[in-house]
Amino acid sequence: MASKALSTWLPQVIIESVLIVVSILVALGLDEWRQKREDEEFVRTALSNFLIEVRENKNRVEDAAPFNKGLRQVLSQHYLNDDITTVDEFVNMVEIYSPAALQSTAWDTALATGSLAKMEYNLVNALSFTYSLQSRYDATTHSGMSDLTSPQYLSEDNLKLAVYNSIRYLDQVTSMETDLSIIYVEAALAIQAALRRLNTGEDDDAVEVLSQKDFAHP
Repeated sequence: MASKALSTWLPQVIIESVLIVVSILVALGLDEWRQKREDEEFVRTALSNFLIEVRENKNRVEDAAPFNKGLRQVLSQHYLNDDITTVDEFVNMVEIYSPAALQSTAWDTALATGSLAKMEYNLVNALSFTYSLQSRYDATTHSGMSDLTSPQYLSEDNLKLAVYNSIRYLDQVTSMETDLSIIYVEAALAIQAALRRLNTGEDDDAVEVLSQKDFAHP
């Protein structure tokens, strides 16, 4: 009697147990799939913001660069001719200096929200290098020329030295603008490749890591 009862309910218990386990696994799988979709959308939004910002910063650098290169050439010629004779003349000449005002909102937001942790390592490395160079440019241009033309340090006795220092400063600025223009192109390509992989699921070639030597001047 007992064995008959056991043979009756045991298969039912086993089936119910299997169904419970399957239901749990399906639920976990759905949660994982849903989380993956949310992460992908999160990363897609971050990458789109990066792409917009990198392109905008590239345009700003390329707008500023010709003026700063031209100013450097003018100052170099006057330095060779030694024909800047007054402080006012020098200050009026360098007033056209115009560094690019670069944005880092996408990078700051990615850091604050943790979206970088969900991106490919090489892409994060490339973006980190891009914004590191941009940060150095911002630091260099923040008060550089105003310091060089400050009345505290500028007088007609050291006017030629001030012109020379301004030329060296503009050498540094224009060099960094050249590097930034190149690296923004590379960063945009890397972001576009990551977006393509995200949208299609295809595995493109790995994103190349941008490095200092790629932009070294001879």
